Amino acid sequence: MGKADAIAVFGDWHGDIQWARLAINSAAREGVRVIVSVGDWGVDWPGPKRGLQDTRLNKALVANEQVLVLSPGNHDCLENISKLPVDDDGLITWRSNFKILPKGGRSVIAGHTVGGVGGAYSVDKELRVPTKNWFSDEELTAEQARQLIAGGPVEILISHDAPLGVHVTSQLDLPGDVQKRANRTRRLLADIVREIQPPNLLCGHHHQRVVDYIAHPGGSDTRVDVLGMEHDRQGNGVILRPGSGGLRVEPLEIRGCRPGERNR
Repeated sequence: MGKADAIAVFGDWHGDIQWARLAINSAAREGVRVIVSVGDWGVDWPGPKRGLQDTRLNKALVANEQVLVLSPGNHDCLENISKLPVDDDGLITWRSNFKILPKGGRSVIAGHTVGGVGGAYSVDKELRVPTKNWFSDEELTAEQARQLIAGGPVEILISHDAPLGVHVTSQLDLPGDVQKRANRTRRLLADIVREIQPPNLLCGHHHQRVVDYIAHPGGSDTRVDVLGMEHDRQGNGVILRPGSGGLRVEPLEIRGCRPGERNR
């Protein structure tokens, strides 16, 4: 493996191309050319303009000489992407500079071994329309979890939801049966972390910035960074920089203004 480089990791963007441009430009400002998304960009979102935002994002990445790797969330449509071949590096090429890390897959990204266990349960499923804004493959499966575990340790684990036990604050008053279903993915994630004990896990989905730790027998732990959503200038992104003691997690302030905003 060659020299490892810094990578930027971002939380949910929900199809906001203006915010996405600010985010990747902020990473470029710090000299970071490799970006990882924890999902819910809204990739290949169905509708009359399907794929347009993906193409716009790719154009911005090309201009910045950056590559983005997305680990899917529950609001990413994989209908077309799942039909594409997985390249030798473990990624699916969606656009020239826009790659997909399959659920249960892994790749060496900027010199780091990265595992992907994307997906989550949509707690508002009953308000959504199948194949339009809800997708039957949204959750992480037990088979995908076993696939990731069988591959052995990773330096960085990217999920969409947070493992069960991570202290996120629910912003919704969910019925018990809905919470139980949502916890199925979270429990799988906790099992994965227990088995492979990654030093770092990054996720989103809960739209809040949280740092927590999962302790392991023997004294090691997994640092869990839950990232905020678009418009969270202080919490949407971080930079992981290699250091003598492992990866250093640095905050990444999202700077710049969108049309109609004052300069920041």
